[in-house]
Amino acid sequence: MQKIDFDEFNDLVSRSSLKPRLKRELRFVASTAGMSEEEWEVRELIAISDRSGNKGALIISIESGLYLIPYELKSGITSSATGRSQSIICDFCQTWQYGDKSASITFTIDAKSNVSYLCCGDLRCSLHVRTLTSAAHTSRAQLREDLTNQQRINRLKTRLQGYIQRIGATPMSTQTARDPAAQ
Repeated sequence: MQKIDFDEFNDLVSRSSLKPRLKRELRFVASTAGMSEEEWEVRELIAISDRSGNKGALIISIESGLYLIPYELKSGITSSATGRSQSIICDFCQTWQYGDKSASITFTIDAKSNVSYLCCGDLRCSLHVRTLTSAAHTSRAQLREDLTNQQRINRLKTRLQGYIQRIGATPMSTQTARDPAAQ
């Protein structure tokens, strides 16, 4: 994804259909602080959260365009029977995450329905598929996955495209960033 600065983000937000309260509460600077150009280039999605970290907007950049999608995040998946943390496999990046690193993300489809997915609690799926995190190394050992990083990146992009279609999101821009696929 091409780096987005504060003004570009505000332009995206102003053109979006996000609820006014969420627009006011998004913390772009805090969510992207310290990210270098290279870190932006290896991302298909970036979570911009509110102060609580439980709500926000995902910036998703894939071949079909740039999307800004509101979400709600519930961290730590626990078993209803035992109350213990449960390990999950992220629906986005297929990274194995243990209980306190897992979450459930919910997207609103329309006024009457929404859809939830299991996900990495940190929403750093782009980094996990590139094996740039310790969670990625742990996941590969747990799942005994032998895909290359490029295959995992392609799988993430395909899954994101499917979720975007299911949610019915429309692109904010059809101009996508440089493809960091080689990384």
